[in-house]
Amino acid sequence: MRIALAQIDCRLGNIPANLAAHGEALRAAREAGADFTLFPELSLTGYRLRSSINRVMLADDALAEIARRLCDEGALGAEQFAAFGCVELSPRAVVYNTTLLIQGCAPAPRFRHRKVYLPSYGMFEEERYMHPGDRFRTADIMLQDGETWRVGVLCCEDAWHDSAWLIMQARGADLVLVPSASPGRGVESERLGSQQSWHGILRTQAEFCGCYVAHCNRVGFEDDIHFWGGSAVFAPTGEIVAEGTLMDPDLLCCDLDKRVLTRTRVATPLVADENWDLTLRELRLARDEVLRED
Repeated sequence: MRIALAQIDCRLGNIPANLAAHGEALRAAREAGADFTLFPELSLTGYRLRSSINRVMLADDALAEIARRLCDEGALGAEQFAAFGCVELSPRAVVYNTTLLIQGCAPAPRFRHRKVYLPSYGMFEEERYMHPGDRFRTADIMLQDGETWRVGVLCCEDAWHDSAWLIMQARGADLVLVPSASPGRGVESERLGSQQSWHGILRTQAEFCGCYVAHCNRVGFEDDIHFWGGSAVFAPTGEIVAEGTLMDPDLLCCDLDKRVLTRTRVATPLVADENWDLTLRELRLARDEVLRED
């Protein structure tokens, strides 16, 4: 699979401008031969929406129209995949921070992930305005050459929870997509503290799950914060196989090889050796102990 990470700047609350940026990035990714293009968290809307969230939430009909428009304008080929972030309005009038996976001009999304862990500490206020998702799932996608990849999504804060990665491992994910809107903070050893933290987590989890991990982080400014970019792809060995620029828009393209997945999983059979019965039993016991302590 050739994957493209579209590290874009997002205009806060301006869907038409952001959609135009998506189209431009998708056309460039298509010219580069990408099978799959990943955008950052809330790429259609910007991040710090607060009370303006009601102006940018999108129901299924509007999301289908966006997919059709990208296809009609030649940005997305019939066999190409893309994952982008939006504020989703569900049929039950519940608002989610959603990552949608679409294929070409298909009338419905192939897959959607509703962000489970909504941060509400420090500068983060997501839980005030959106509802958390309630599941971690994967989707099997088939490329033009007939090769199938099992893909999962962990949106930003989701990726900071070991339990989410354990589920990705249990579901046999080949590729975990991590869209984010991560603010830049601190400097450590001539690198951003945010970058150091993210790389430590994603490198470890790529090895733990025996899968590729693609982290697409946005750039730009909103209010008093900046987003640092630095998108990266991690191999199942934990190595960084591609890395984007800091602070500036970028389109990062990278080839992923399923043979690397197989070799890594055979050499280090963490998934094959996992004792799921023991894990589930001990988690239930630990949960019950915590509930008793509360």
